[in-house]
Formats: sequence, structure tokens, C-alpha cells
Amino acid sequence: MIEVTERALDELEAIREASNPQPGQGITLVVDDSGDLGLALAWPQEDDQVVERDGQPVIIIPKVLMDPLDGVIIDYQDVPGQEGFTLTRP
Repeated sequence: MIEVTERALDELEAIREASNPQPGQGITLVVDDSGDLGLALAWPQEDDQVVERDGQPVIIIPKVLMDPLDGVIIDYQDVPGQEGFTLTRP
């Protein structure tokens, strides 16, 4: 299972709201052509891990990424010059 901190959820929720989502859409993790993780708006699929707030999906972890990211903590750091999401495996 992947853990998402409250700080990361706050940032993801802000990104989702700024993207004008349709009801039921959340921010999903996507892998680009170079293998880097990115973010996109999407609807959750049946086997995805979904973290919700107020009944709306905030972050969607696609089934295909659940095993490779198992045990990862998604956080957000707000350190000058190093703002952004972090993925760590304790």
C-alpha cells in the first residue's frame, strides 16, 4: 500500500481544483516515455488505489503502479529551491 501524507494531499487537492475537474475525477500518477512519474486528471478505474477527501478522489494510484510503489510514502516538501513531491521508501 502507498501512503500519502496530509501535506501531499493538500497540494494534490489544490492541483485538482485548479484543473477544473469533472465530478469524480482525481489526480492520477502517470509514467511518461522516459520513465518519470507525472500527474494527470483522470477517473479512477476499478482496481486503482484511491485516496479521497469529502467523497472526491484526490489521488489515484493506477493498479499497474501499485506493486512497484508498494510501501512508498508520497509527501510534499516546501523548502526554498526544493519545492515538490517526494517519494520515499522507509
